[in-house]
Amino acid sequence: MNINTTTLNVGDLLRDNRIYVVPLFQRSYAWESEQITDFWMDLIDTANQNEDYFIGSMVFTPHEERNKVKILDGQQRLATFLLFLAALRDVLKHAAIEGSSDWIDEINRIIFTRDVPTRSKNPKLELNKEDKTFFEKITIEGNIPDIKYKSHKRLKDAYNFFKEKINEGIEKNADRLVEDILDALLNRFILIKIEADTDINAHMIFETLNDRGLELSVADLVKNYIFSVSGRYLEEVVQMWKEMVDQIGDHNVTRFLRHFWLSSFKLVRKEEIYKELKGKVNSSNVRQFMERVSNEATIYANLRNPSHEFWGDTDIEKLLEELNILKVEQVYTLLLSLYNVFYHKRKEVGAFKKLLQLLINFTFRYNTVCGLNPNELERLYSNLAIKLRKNEIEERDIKEEIKKLSPSKEIFLDSFRTLEIKNGKLAKYILLKINNYLLIKRGEKEVTTNIYRTNLEHIIPKKPDKEWKEFFKKNQIDFETLVHRLGNMTILLKEYNRKIANKFFDKKKDMYEKSKLPLNESLITFNKFDEEEIEKRQEEMGKIANEIWSI
Repeated sequence: MNINTTTLNVGDLLRDNRIYVVPLFQRSYAWESEQITDFWMDLIDTANQNEDYFIGSMVFTPHEERNKVKILDGQQRLATFLLFLAALRDVLKHAAIEGSSDWIDEINRIIFTRDVPTRSKNPKLELNKEDKTFFEKITIEGNIPDIKYKSHKRLKDAYNFFKEKINEGIEKNADRLVEDILDALLNRFILIKIEADTDINAHMIFETLNDRGLELSVADLVKNYIFSVSGRYLEEVVQMWKEMVDQIGDHNVTRFLRHFWLSSFKLVRKEEIYKELKGKVNSSNVRQFMERVSNEATIYANLRNPSHEFWGDTDIEKLLEELNILKVEQVYTLLLSLYNVFYHKRKEVGAFKKLLQLLINFTFRYNTVCGLNPNELERLYSNLAIKLRKNEIEERDIKEEIKKLSPSKEIFLDSFRTLEIKNGKLAKYILLKINNYLLIKRGEKEVTTNIYRTNLEHIIPKKPDKEWKEFFKKNQIDFETLVHRLGNMTILLKEYNRKIANKFFDKKKDMYEKSKLPLNESLITFNKFDEEEIEKRQEEMGKIANEIWSI
């Protein structure tokens, strides 16, 4: 390993004749207002105190072109320095300050160089594909193009922030501000420049270094390692990575990678994924690995947000939407394997549906109602998923293992009796299922399956009127302990009347009667409504729920 380190100031770094190039796989501009404000305050403090300020290290490797060098760590800071200089230059163009033209010329010599034969301007820093043109328009021309990506907005906001602060500073101290802040940035901001001979060696250093104020995520580390070992497949691998991110979303990459790992290899904590991946993926198999990851990302995305284009089966889509409402994470580890084995490989769609329904019922009992230890589920799901991919277990084995961990009828009913639900969508889901069960049992057609056309009604309202408050006081009732109990909730359709939703119980009974829903029949018979009625309703609901979500 050949590594050179040099201590220098930002001015020396920026006056280097070479162009700094951000590799295409590096993330886009990510600094938000917090980091931008911190930089400005550090700059002002350094200018006022007239002392050196250490800004950390930056990592570089050789580029294929002799006049360029790749920057592997430090691009966020370097881009911010140049945005600040561009903002200062553009403020000086309209400021009546002696010597401003000399400062403008000096800044332009730092921000870009001119090609002598063509007179074209070569930027000091080339950002990634998404940000390159936008960044150069701001720093070279002082123009802000149309925004296409979130990173563009961050670049624009940083540039405008600096212009605003510089203008404010010039109004207060025009004579000294420009000279002081230029001196602080170029001469007193000190860094360690690390130059490695290869991307692999640079990456080993990169693992221990973070951009200021933005720690690297697991996804960042994984991405940079995978790209660093991609070699001649780099362009393909980058494209597959981007396709994966498009499928699952930038903020979900780490979560997906962990669920994929638990489903395919072994049970690991989030922090261990990077280490495990480095031991399994190298230059000889990285392309095949990313092909698999990209394919599984498509499956994962459609398990979490089912589309008819992908499934073409409304039954599966409805079941997955139910699972989505229950908001559990661990189950997707097993679902990835169930899809790959039963749905895709064996074409046993019926078995896939049955197991999906089983997981919904189990999730409702174990997580939603009983709130049992999620770590047990993680071990169970990972173990089953890996064995399934290895053809070591069958459908019946999965059912048996899930049944072993499922709460008993007694535990379920006891937990349901005091169940509180603060998530409105989840409450409507439970009440709809119970209501539809009652409709089917008496031989009627389901008519209330659309959760978005259903109104959730709190019988004791969250914002009770005067009559309710007097009732609570007279009977010494703490209504806040009752309002989120499931027995205090019901569903209504068109008959729902927002104007009377907070009124006293006897003023709302007519609304319940108009609904004609079996869920509301008992409400019509009550003369009052307090803890006793809530307990009674919820106990009855629990018995029905035990049938609906049976194992």
